[in-house]
Parts: sequence; structure tokens; C-alpha cells
Amino acid sequence: MRINFAAARFVITFLMLFTANVAYSAEPLAGKFYGVDDAAGASIEIRPDKGGFEGSFFDAGGNRQAFRADRHGQVAEAVLNMDGRTVRMRMFPLPYGAQVSLVPFDKSGRLVMQAGRVITFVREGLQLPRPGPGYMDPPQNSNGRIAANGFLASYEFWSPTAVRDGYLSLSERSRTLIRLFPAVQLDVIWKLCLAPSPQQALALALRGQGVTCVKVLQGVAAMQRSGSFVKYKAEVAQQRDALRMSMRCADGYAETKENCDRAARALSRQAVALDTAATVLSRYR
Repeated sequence: MRINFAAARFVITFLMLFTANVAYSAEPLAGKFYGVDDAAGASIEIRPDKGGFEGSFFDAGGNRQAFRADRHGQVAEAVLNMDGRTVRMRMFPLPYGAQVSLVPFDKSGRLVMQAGRVITFVREGLQLPRPGPGYMDPPQNSNGRIAANGFLASYEFWSPTAVRDGYLSLSERSRTLIRLFPAVQLDVIWKLCLAPSPQQALALALRGQGVTCVKVLQGVAAMQRSGSFVKYKAEVAQQRDALRMSMRCADGYAETKENCDRAARALSRQAVALDTAATVLSRYR
């Protein structure tokens, strides 16, 4: 069985950002799941039984491989044959589907962790989110300069590495404006905390926010457990819309006077508010 494991594109990026390193509630592993992006065409059917799980893995060519899986909490673990290699499959339930890790064994029966892959499967019937107007492709590095409006329209769909590079590519003025909207600032910090080597970006983003990465990751996990994450993301979306309009008006985009007046009032309210990333986080824990 062969899966294309090329670099993941935007759908995988969004799904991984949504769940990486945080706790979440998820539906049990039961039903049909289809692969997205680099796993497109593959599918998994799985159902629990007394001994764990049983199911079938279908590759992109429609070839079927039945499996029995052990249960480790909510996780299913099985051994499959792929591309002539014996592979350990672990299937983790997620709110929208499942994350599947595939790690091959070497000839002596040891797991080759560095050759492992992670792919994502979505529960049948689920509609995935898509970027809206203003979306821009992720930056390749932090050497250039990007527009704040594009960053705000796009960062949720980027990998943590791209969010780090994008944040460093913003002007200081743009980063200052984002800090006035603490729910958005917290959302960016969360993603920076998941990035490799984020120290430079975090030194800028954490300034005056009263949080650390440990607090942010634990806080987001608490939101997921309590069910308040959806309300938090709604506040992020509301603040982000107001912030984007403020930036569009300031940068001379074609907007109505009514929109710009409304954006100016929102900006004024945020400028005198006492909220920080820490106070936003505390409201939803």
C-alpha cells in the first residue's frame, strides 16, 4: 500500500494547528474516515469490539487490508504492511476525525521513529473550513516584509513555523496594533508556542501579556476540556475582523466611512482596555 507523504498543504496545516499539543474532547473511533491532502484517496473503517478495535485500511488504489487493533485508552494501535514494510499504526481520535501515525519497524523489529509519518483522516460527512478573502500563502522565511491584513487573514491556516516567520516579517507598527486586541494576540502566541525555535518571535509577542508558553498551552487545553474553546475562538474572530478593518482603513484600502468610523471606535476601546492575553485566557479556563 502506498501513500504520498509529500509536505502537507493548507488543510493538514489547519487541522494540526487546531489540535497540536493540547487536550481535546473527541468522538470515539467508530465509523468511516477519509484521508485529506497527502492521504487523499485512502480511508479507514473502524469499530470497537470487546478486545479493542477491528477495521479495514483502504489505500488510494482501493486495496483493502483488514486489521485488529489494541485499545490504549481511546487510541487504536495495530500493525500493518505498507510498501513491503511492517508498520505500527496508531490512530488518535480528534474532534473532526483522527490523526494517524505510521512508524516502520526495522529488520530486527525495532521502531524507526525518525522514519515515522503523521497523516490526518476526517470523519465521513464533515466539511472542512477554507480560507476566506485576503488569504496569502505562508512565508518561506522571516527575511521579507508581509502585510498585516494578509497575516491576519491567513495565520490560522499556516504551520507554526510559518506563523513564526510571518510574525517576524510584520512591521513593529502592525505588531503593536495586534497587541491591542488580546484575544488575537493570545491566538498568535499559542501558535508561536508550537513552533520550532520561537524565541525571537516570542520575545516580541509575550511582552506585557502576563503569560508563558506553559500557561498558554495548559490554558488552551483547559478550554478544550471545558468546552469553552468555541466561545474563545468566536471572540478571536470578532476581534480579528475589527482589527483587520482598522488596518485596512489605516492603510488606505477602499472602505466606507461607516466601516472606518466603526473600526476607529473599536480601536479606541481596545486602546484604553486593560485586557491582556492573560486576562483573556483566565476568562475561558
